[in-house]
Amino acid sequence: MSVRQFADFWMGMFFFVSTMFVGTLFYLVVFVWQPLWTDGFQDFSQISKAIMRLDRTAKPVAEMAPLMLNEMDQMRLSMNEIETSMQTIEQITPTVQGIDRSVNHMTWVLDSRMGIMTGEMNQINDRMTPMGMMPFNW
Repeated sequence: MSVRQFADFWMGMFFFVSTMFVGTLFYLVVFVWQPLWTDGFQDFSQISKAIMRLDRTAKPVAEMAPLMLNEMDQMRLSMNEIETSMQTIEQITPTVQGIDRSVNHMTWVLDSRMGIMTGEMNQINDRMTPMGMMPFNW
């Protein structure tokens, strides 16, 4: 076998392997990956539409929630005022003592839940901001 034949053989092998590699790569791009990419972009479109619907429906609720929390806080403050005024009256009758216990319990419940509810509403508000509305940022 001459040097020329040896070089021609390996040059042919190089072109054969290169052709097979490019053919396999073309097959993967056109028949395997391209449908996956297309499905991914369709999913992205559906996700974007869902986020826009969420923005129209949930954002007004998230904006209204701090106002509701303010009202609940005002109720808590007025209950505290009622409780202080009841302390002077509670010595009069046992019924007033029962009312005082229920007001104390309601005040305690509102005090303990207010911080948790404020934190939850802040989390909802954070998710409704433009940065929180980015896809896959959940």
